[in-house]
Parts: sequence; structure tokens; C-alpha cells
Amino acid sequence: KVSSDLKHEISSPIPLILYKTHSEFEQTNLFPAILPEGVQAFAEPTRGRMVLPIDLSPDELQGLITHELTHIFEFDLIPRNMVQRAVPLWVDEGLADYFRGIWEPLDLMMIRDAALTDKVPKLSRVEFEAFSGRLVYNMGHACYEYMEARYGKEGIRQFLYTLRKGILGGSTEDLSYLLEQAKA
Repeated sequence: KVSSDLKHEISSPIPLILYKTHSEFEQTNLFPAILPEGVQAFAEPTRGRMVLPIDLSPDELQGLITHELTHIFEFDLIPRNMVQRAVPLWVDEGLADYFRGIWEPLDLMMIRDAALTDKVPKLSRVEFEAFSGRLVYNMGHACYEYMEARYGKEGIRQFLYTLRKGILGGSTEDLSYLLEQAKA
């Protein structure tokens, strides 16, 4: 699904490292530092591998795999060892949650609260960097849903490829300008 929606193929097999329990996953030595609390799984940008526990319900496991697999596609589209500037967190985590396709009730509540209190940020990095935790995931997810509703899946692809061009080329353009370009 991720491959067909993005019209992008991963050229090599994706290494998958599975742990029987979340407790075993938390003790991994694959991550250079101690895993922050709350991390359910991760995908590595340079090695292109996914690391996750499998002691979840089938639906939760499918969602987690989809989320992490989306990161692998993002890392292939915009190679992190070649970037002139960092990819904003809302771009990566928002796309991964968008492809997961599920809104948790508390996540929806955060989006509604932001809309009702007029605290929906602009798409610039500065506006989103102030957010932490789930809110950056949720705002990013909402951005991709908006792009799809307004411009279709092709609009999302155009945004990502325009972003790739800007980031790999070292452009200092504002991300909101890139979104405007993706609309065209």
C-alpha cells in the first residue's frame, strides 16, 4: 500500500529485527543510546532496517509495521546522509501516522483543541518545533489528510518530491512555499 500510494519501490530487502516482547525490545543495543520512554519501535535511516516488538494485537502490530515501513520509504525518498538540512519531524511522523490510517481518540482531541483555540501552526519548521510528544505526529497526520482531501494522493507525492528536491539541493525555502509548489 505504501509503495503503490507513493509510486515508489524500495530496491533492496528491508531487514526486520523482531523482539518477542516489548521488554526485550527496550533492552536492545541496536540504538546508540538508551531508548526514550514511550518508543514503541524504530526504523533506522542509514541502515534501512526496522526494529520492533511483536507482542501486540494483530491490528496494533499491523499499524506499527505500517508506521515504521513508511519511515523506510521516507528514508529512501530523502536519504538522510545526503541532506543539506534536516527533514522536519512533522513530515516524517505525520506521513507515517497518515499511512497507518488510524486516529486514536486522544489524538483527535488534540487536533480539535488546536483548531478550537486557534493554535494550528503554520507549516514552517519553527512553528512545529515547539510541539513535542504526540502533537507533532497528529499535526503532521492532519496536514497529510488535508493534502489528500484537497489535492489527492498525487498532491502528497508532489509535496514529498518537491521537498526532496529542496532538501537535497540545500534550498532554504520555507516548507509552506514548497506546499504551494506541490499544489501546482
